[in-house]
Parts: sequence; structure tokens; C-alpha cells
Amino acid sequence: MQLESELPSPSILCCGVPQVAEADTVGEQLLDFLDGRTDGEELLHALYDHVLGEPVPERMQALFSAGSAD
Repeated sequence: MQLESELPSPSILCCGVPQVAEADTVGEQLLDFLDGRTDGEELLHALYDHVLGEPVPERMQALFSAGSAD
């Protein structure tokens, strides 16, 4: 079955992850990483940078402020 090139992958639709502008670029970055041509830095940024904007949950902040995280 062939999917339209403009549609995001099903995992992106169900998880609420923002769509990357060019899916082929991420695919190429993944192949470059798996083949050892890159260290995967750009790939990780493309996949996970959206998480950096999420707030730290209050319960986790409380653990660190109480010193219970060690």
C-alpha cells in the first residue's frame, strides 16, 4: 500500500508529535546515522526538540527541590 507523500506517519498522528517539514530529510538522516556517516545529532534534534519546550511536572520539581532525586 502506497501512502501519500504529504501525510505524516501513523505514529506522528497518534502521538501528537509535530510533523517535520520534509519527511525524506529525516529518513535520509536516519540512514546516514545507521550507516555510520553521522553521529545522529541532527536526527535527534528533528525527532525530539519539541520535547524541550514542555514544562517539568510539579511532582518532579518537588523531588529535586527536596533532594530526594539522589
